[in-house]
Amino acid sequence: MKSRMSRCAALMGTVLSLSSYAQVCQEISLYKNGESGKMETAGMTFPEAPEWSANWGEMEALTPPYIRWSGMKDKAGDWTGVLSLDKLPATVQGGNLSLKVRVTQKAKFGVWLAGNFGNSGVSFYNLEPNRTYSLTAPVESLLGQGKARVEKVGVGLFDVPAHQYTTMFVDDIAFSCGISDGGNTDAPNAEYAYPFSDISPEKSARVPKFMESKVSETTAEYSAEDRSKLRNLTNAMFVLSEEEHHQIEAFVHKENLTAQESRKGWFRSMFFVERNRLKDSSIANPKALFYEAEIFAAGMDNRRMPLLVGNVDYAYRICADSVCGTRLFMNSRALLAGVPVAMVSGSQLKLFYDPYFVTTNRRNLPKIEIWVNNQWKDFPPQSEMLVEFESAGIQHIKVRLTEGGLTVNQNIAVEVK
Repeated sequence: MKSRMSRCAALMGTVLSLSSYAQVCQEISLYKNGESGKMETAGMTFPEAPEWSANWGEMEALTPPYIRWSGMKDKAGDWTGVLSLDKLPATVQGGNLSLKVRVTQKAKFGVWLAGNFGNSGVSFYNLEPNRTYSLTAPVESLLGQGKARVEKVGVGLFDVPAHQYTTMFVDDIAFSCGISDGGNTDAPNAEYAYPFSDISPEKSARVPKFMESKVSETTAEYSAEDRSKLRNLTNAMFVLSEEEHHQIEAFVHKENLTAQESRKGWFRSMFFVERNRLKDSSIANPKALFYEAEIFAAGMDNRRMPLLVGNVDYAYRICADSVCGTRLFMNSRALLAGVPVAMVSGSQLKLFYDPYFVTTNRRNLPKIEIWVNNQWKDFPPQSEMLVEFESAGIQHIKVRLTEGGLTVNQNIAVEVK
């Protein structure tokens, strides 16, 4: 059961990430109207450096200012270079790279992407002279499937003849679907309006926030007959085994969790709770909340993410005699926080306390505090908190949750890269 749950979670996470990334991403204009940038001189083989705000008049769909390259070489060859633009780095997954290109001689034009993955494949286009082209290169054809952090855009003319004076114009470079950190390595400090939800967290209904479709509830552990019998024995909405109860407690109170254990712990604990329900739709689907948070974090390059919160009353069964012929029901509560990722990009992480990501059968939201700058700081609902890490490697986020007379301290581990 455990391995099947892990496989299903991994598969669902991958599928939803690929299909729903567009709910988080947005169009990024990398160069338009003479925006600043530079061409890297290392490895550049163009005859001359580009002119960034050229104005040779309007040429069909090409409107000044735009980038212009001109020149001639004594030998035939390729003219290539990479552009550093203000809106880069940007995280992309799917979508298109678009740009407008015009040349004064018949040419073979190519465009590619560069980042910590190296150089992508190249999309080639055969261009006729003195005609403006609006080109579109699918990101998946350049980078394949999956998320990638793009730092530069490469452009070039290939197999240019010797002694041929050629001019190339480029404008309106854009990604149709991406998340830009504006070239700022302290991206969590950049302005971003997180879309907080104003909902009653004890209500189980959730409209998908960052995904295109709903996620089904975990398969129930109890049959309809067993549910009916248990409801006659306890008022609890969830009935767990003693072992499941101890595993939840171990996750909440363990000090030296690994980053992966921290990531999986919230999902696993709430899985135990939800599957042992005596009535469907008793709480907001924790599996769906985890995937929603995971997709959002991926779109933000693991620099911003909602804090996952569970606050659910339940009962667990214990043996009342040596042969376990009689069982007693013990009341308990799963009050815990979690994050949807094991790895954080950069020395800062911005957390959001969004009631949408609270799954509970209680009316009040937990009070949350985060250990920041050697003191506990209140983290009210519908607010954000910046957490800074001293170094790379395994770091911890100390979280304190309080509600209904219960206080829990957690030590959530993440790997900072």
